[in-house]
Amino acid sequence: MGGFLSHLKPEHNTEVLNASCGPIRGNIYEHDDKIVDGYLGIPFAKAPIGELRFKKSVEAEKWTEPLDCYKYGPGCPQSGALGAMIVPQASAIREFAEDNCLTLNVFAPKWKSAEFPNGLPVIVYFYGGGFEVGFSSMFDDYSLTGTLPLKDVILVTPNYRIGPLGFFATGDDVSRGNWGLWDQALALQWVQKHIKSFGGDPSNVTISGTSAGGASVDFLSLSPHANKYFHKFIPMSGAATCPFGIRSKDVEGLIFREFAKHHGYAGNDSESLLHWYQSQDAEIFLKAEGFKYPASGMFSFVPNYDGDFFPKPFDELRKEAPKLDAIVSVAEYEGLGFEEFYPGQKSPQEVLTAALGPEVVRNREEVVKKAVEAYLENIEDKSGEKIGKKLVEIFGDYYFSVGVFDTVRSLAKYGNNVYLSSFNYFNPETPIMFGENRPFNAASHGCDIRYILGDGIGEFSKEDRKVMDMMGTYLTNFAKYGNPNGKGVSIPWEKYSLDNPGRYFKIDYPKCEMADNFLDGRYKIIDEVNEHGIQYQEMVFGKIL
Repeated sequence: MGGFLSHLKPEHNTEVLNASCGPIRGNIYEHDDKIVDGYLGIPFAKAPIGELRFKKSVEAEKWTEPLDCYKYGPGCPQSGALGAMIVPQASAIREFAEDNCLTLNVFAPKWKSAEFPNGLPVIVYFYGGGFEVGFSSMFDDYSLTGTLPLKDVILVTPNYRIGPLGFFATGDDVSRGNWGLWDQALALQWVQKHIKSFGGDPSNVTISGTSAGGASVDFLSLSPHANKYFHKFIPMSGAATCPFGIRSKDVEGLIFREFAKHHGYAGNDSESLLHWYQSQDAEIFLKAEGFKYPASGMFSFVPNYDGDFFPKPFDELRKEAPKLDAIVSVAEYEGLGFEEFYPGQKSPQEVLTAALGPEVVRNREEVVKKAVEAYLENIEDKSGEKIGKKLVEIFGDYYFSVGVFDTVRSLAKYGNNVYLSSFNYFNPETPIMFGENRPFNAASHGCDIRYILGDGIGEFSKEDRKVMDMMGTYLTNFAKYGNPNGKGVSIPWEKYSLDNPGRYFKIDYPKCEMADNFLDGRYKIIDEVNEHGIQYQEMVFGKIL
């Protein structure tokens, strides 16, 4: 909710754009001799309330009177312990509401491009937040317009439902969940139908996201209900098999049942559980204090392997999906800053035991033992600084990086062009966004957002702005041509190959370079863990262990 241009305010445009969704007015964002038009809070779905609560979102009806799209629409209600922390601060400057939260924002260059006579390429960005928090207005609008749109692309940022409102599931056919993913799919349908009115090319759409947003775009790439609405994708610091972002339907259904019991629900069947959730005010979903969800994982309310949005195992879905080029990325230390997620756990044994619950792996004790031995190999001093770093690696590998690497290998396996990167740039002067008890500082989860969307606290140094220009060039080259190389790029970024599986592109400043031995080879440890993964094997390969 800060940004490098957050001190600027746009001008309201009184002219009406007769868009195919309905007539609208928007903002004017000036950048020297360039102008970006911004339309905030455009409804793409009917209000997800009443009979539409815990249902697939329904397309908004076209309107006939001009709609003023000068400010962001409300964010969808937040949830969980993270939401309880964020809402008191954010609500002072941002709105949250259930009845009109399914809106999106379009930031479109005013100028035409001779290079793209059929319209400008489009990037759709989905926010992260562990599927419990997040809203499109968390990004400063003026700062957004000073990034990707200045490089001849249209940027679209949709809202989607999160927490129980977005992912409530009973574990059976009564309520399958994944409502937030259906919201995302509907937003992409909106782009296909209406982006031409804003100067965009519906046949050149790239979707992107970070953390839960990264997992989302990978889910969308797998689902036959969504993957025909875009052409390229960029998951960052999150992917379909990352354990923070998905569970089996049985396990997720149990979590929702136990949360209801924590708040007084006394039923024992799915119909009554659905009725209980339908009758609750959204405020109750913030009241997670004292609730210990009966499963491993980082968050309570996440997507599930439902048999609907995901009608087949992920490996089959990937094989059958349209060919989609991808950039897939992690930060150098994905686990850095998450120390509060394993308080009191001071050893690899404790961290892995907590992560690998009995519902996660078979032969739990043996699996944990072998993984610990592998992580501690060649480490003589098993205390202090080296162990602190090792815990960061374990947490980041398991919850983020290896799931991302799974997606890279899966894409390459089925003939998709994919580019793998690690974002290693770190400016020690940049304020830390989260995680006060870090054992060290380096590039960490989500830190690249600052250099893609221009959003973040503190000053943006000259070097920061150079990195921002570099990142914008890579991403917009990819959105335009399906390849991050080209205009403005001096160091070639090689396409990923299974023939050299550890080779990746290291993004840093002043120098980027191709490198070998991704994650120092540690992905092999988690690969072995996943061979015993109960939920992993079911979701990815349809195997029941």
